[in-house]
Amino acid sequence: MPARRTRRFARVFALLLALLFALPLPGCANALPDPASSAVPASTAAPEESAASSAPLTQAEPGFLTLGTIPSEGFNPYLVNSQLVVQAASLLFEKLVEITPDMELEYRLAQAVDCIGEQVVVHLRGGCFFADGSPIRPEDALASLNAARASACYGGRLAGIEEAKLENGALLLTLAQPDSLFAYLCDIPVLKESEVALAQPTASGRYTYGAEGELVRSNHAPFPQQGPDRILLAQVNGYDAMVSGLAVGALNLYAAADGADAVSSIASQQSFYRTNNLVFLGVNAAGEDEGKAPLLGTGRGRALLSRLIDRRSLAEKCFYGRAYPATGAINGFYPCVKGLGSILAEQDTAGAAEEFAALGYQLDPVSGYYQDAAGRPLRLRLLVYGGSTYKRYAASQLAEQLAAQGVYLETTVADDFGAYLEQIQSGQFDLYIGEVKLYNNMDIGPFLEGGAASVGIVQSEVLLQAWQEFRANLSAAGRFEEAFAAEMPYLPLVWGIGTVVSSRAVSGVSSSISNLFYSLEELAIEP
Repeated sequence: MPARRTRRFARVFALLLALLFALPLPGCANALPDPASSAVPASTAAPEESAASSAPLTQAEPGFLTLGTIPSEGFNPYLVNSQLVVQAASLLFEKLVEITPDMELEYRLAQAVDCIGEQVVVHLRGGCFFADGSPIRPEDALASLNAARASACYGGRLAGIEEAKLENGALLLTLAQPDSLFAYLCDIPVLKESEVALAQPTASGRYTYGAEGELVRSNHAPFPQQGPDRILLAQVNGYDAMVSGLAVGALNLYAAADGADAVSSIASQQSFYRTNNLVFLGVNAAGEDEGKAPLLGTGRGRALLSRLIDRRSLAEKCFYGRAYPATGAINGFYPCVKGLGSILAEQDTAGAAEEFAALGYQLDPVSGYYQDAAGRPLRLRLLVYGGSTYKRYAASQLAEQLAAQGVYLETTVADDFGAYLEQIQSGQFDLYIGEVKLYNNMDIGPFLEGGAASVGIVQSEVLLQAWQEFRANLSAAGRFEEAFAAEMPYLPLVWGIGTVVSSRAVSGVSSSISNLFYSLEELAIEP
């Protein structure tokens, strides 16, 4: 099998698993550490800096930010697939770019990223230094990129890179196919070339290693911030220990795991940040029921169905405000589509009766539901996995919204995930509620290009062409959204919101999808 085809198959298969299992596609979120890679001898620590092993859990020192770490994992996100390591790495290592809380791109060690066809040029910023005073070189950026490509945490998102090299002091990348939003994948930490395999590489960010169990502000930080002078580290053995550590006062901040209900109490509080976790309605446009074909099997019908959904209500009632309406195929906060939303956040019923009539349906005054020309009621089967409280509530809300507009939604709750998966794979649904954590470059290609991730979707050459044009040129984003709205191969519902839980002594937390500690300027901890 050709290499490019093999990569595409792997990407489609990975997306299907993320879509069906609702696991975090980009990695690093809930993954367990790799025992083989986390057992790095302490002697590999950078000689210029002291080891920052975590202290056992005790009562947190008043007035200081205290975070949980697992000492055996180290601090190198290229060696282990762990949220805690990524969290600490965002303090210790500077990145090529950051993604702001408003989903905009902020250049850091990269001063520009040019995407032209399959070529990407990452122009690197000079005059930046590691914590030991040595300069950050282009060779360090290249070595870090290659380490990211080989890592469990970042490898999936960077799988489209076919070649990476240095040319005139810049990173020159060759991609398998154009990607106009590739710069959003460059939020990767930069380590020393000689230390990308060390558990405790020399810091390049706002903090460096201090005495045992603490991080201290770096005097050589390329982008310093007025954050705490010291950040304390406490030893934990997993996510549950973090949750309980905050409850007993041993820690005072943690990031809630993706897909998990954030545990809070009277002594804690929550802050939020936008993510690219998409909850959507999968549509079986290839079903055999002729009575449903006009609604589900045509772009006009799917667009009508989409208009009857109140996404804002779903976000507020079913996800308790931990989501925001999906107004297009691309996250609406991305600058390339901001203000171009092709999907309304609220329900739009204007002209719905005329649209149903044009599709061949008539409203039965007795039942209050639409019927096809043969008098068969318009009944749609909605499949939902019962393991998610949010999605069960969303299914109930969708049934109410559509029933009020004459569409009967019969919900099937699959408590056994294997049965849920089997029904989707075999097309035993009209609609199903799915979730996928998209890469930050908004790659929805596996939905549109055929294969396992596009179960039930009728492929459209027009939409695929618009998608490919957008991937090649960012200015085509609006045309792609228009084409998507006309076809609606699946129905985007809401984007998820990430949660940070902290004690009430902590204030001013500013997080983003690429950095739990995006800004430390307003962070304060009361004694």
